Amino acid sequence: IIFLGHGAYQKVVGHNFMLSMAQNTVSNCIQEISHLIVHYLSDEWIQFPTTEEEKLAIKVKFRETTHFPGVIGAVDCTHVAIIAPREEEHNFINRKGYHSKNIQIICDYNLKILNINPQFAGATHDAYIWRNSEVHQELERCYLAGDRHSWLLGDSGYPQQPWLMTPVLNALAGSAEERYNTHHASARNCIERCNGVFKQRFRCVLGERTLRYSPEKVGNIVVACAVLHNICTDARLELDVENMERIIPNEVNVNVQQMNENGRDARRILIENYFQ
Repeated sequence: IIFLGHGAYQKVVGHNFMLSMAQNTVSNCIQEISHLIVHYLSDEWIQFPTTEEEKLAIKVKFRETTHFPGVIGAVDCTHVAIIAPREEEHNFINRKGYHSKNIQIICDYNLKILNINPQFAGATHDAYIWRNSEVHQELERCYLAGDRHSWLLGDSGYPQQPWLMTPVLNALAGSAEERYNTHHASARNCIERCNGVFKQRFRCVLGERTLRYSPEKVGNIVVACAVLHNICTDARLELDVENMERIIPNEVNVNVQQMNENGRDARRILIENYFQ
């Protein structure tokens, strides 16, 4: 836990006179404890809403605080730096030039992580990770089953879909689309804050750190941190936000946005009904 929170390449832990453990022993413990947390606790502490009651509770919070209806979470990706892996190294070099895993996170308004996907390499685009995620499949299934009033919020690097609302590009000043964008930004801000709190609370995944483990083991560490983050969130353990280090947000490619007819129509209807 000390390593996860401090992120000092095990030195703080390995040199702690109270522990009297060699760094390689600490490394093995970190891997084992992370695996146990993921295996025994992740299903309990990281849960995406699937029932109407669970979705409604999240929607009400977003609606009351940001005046944006139908929101069951916000999605974004964040990079966690790793050492160069032995296999397929080129797939892990992100657009900023360092090796990483690109981690998809979905959170609610209270910054609780509803889903985390650590499977993809740093060169993978956010939109590709989204389209190949279990949550995407689940929301598409719900849409086809008749749910027309539940969606996530994403930035303009994501495709506009009936179950994923993105900003309107080049909205005219004073238009309904601009009002939609304003409320969208307010509601989606929770994922930016979640990433900031998550990385400040567990500094081993902070941008200035580099996890010296294989990609698979890094995935376990990240999910273990997400479990502990949710435990802290439920316990209302707050960070000193004013002193939080600057977390550099991911770049957004505004030219990536794609949409199909159903996605465009869903957003148009939402704007007409709530933001005119």
